[in-house]
Amino acid sequence: MTGCGQFSLVGTDASKAGVYPLRCKRWSCPICGPRKMKATIARVTKGMRRPGTYRFFTLTSPAGERRDASYADFSVRWKRFHLALVRRWGHVEYIGVVEPQRRGAAHIHVVYRGAYIPQAWLSKAAKHAGFGPIAHIKVAPRRIATYLAKYLTKELRDPEAAPPRYFRRVRWSKDWAEWTRTEREHKWSRWFIADAVPVHAAISAARRGYEVVEVQADDWTARFHPKRFVRWFRSLRDAGQTPRPVGLAW
Repeated sequence: MTGCGQFSLVGTDASKAGVYPLRCKRWSCPICGPRKMKATIARVTKGMRRPGTYRFFTLTSPAGERRDASYADFSVRWKRFHLALVRRWGHVEYIGVVEPQRRGAAHIHVVYRGAYIPQAWLSKAAKHAGFGPIAHIKVAPRRIATYLAKYLTKELRDPEAAPPRYFRRVRWSKDWAEWTRTEREHKWSRWFIADAVPVHAAISAARRGYEVVEVQADDWTARFHPKRFVRWFRSLRDAGQTPRPVGLAW
């Protein structure tokens, strides 16, 4: 895929079709990045509407550690720390955002709902898990969602500050907030991938005899060619799997 939205998902049933851009879902994408940031901030805000005391702490990488090593070891360190946290303080509901420090190494900002954790214990547990010994904790400020948004959008302003590709930068407990994906109005029985932007894919669907009832499209008018040939591929999306081309449909 050469760019976000340059391929399309086409959902069909017996006679109708809907066309949607196939997103890259990368934080660095000018389209997907802001959408992912807004969804994360909405999750933070929704969780903080539940009753309880909210606190905010930060864990850093060891001093002098190189950027690549800090990200490579982060998941193992976080699992160790979280296990120690649960064993000592019980179940903790949280959401955390990972961002690079000035020197490029990873550190994590966590908002949690639960009992107060002494700073001394926090620093000791962080060091034992492999993080740096410097850890901060305080009552979560009222504008915490705004602070997290600043961390999440740093990559959009400076791509070189981005974590490695495929790194999971937002982490949360399952019970932080009830969260369900927005369902489309139409539930399609079959899915295809079209090697074209939604405008061309919609025209292709109409030529194949479908009534196109929904199209989600960006401004691709500069690339519009009415006679463009569009190939369709079968997708495994209807089987609950990640869509991928498996063969020509026409």
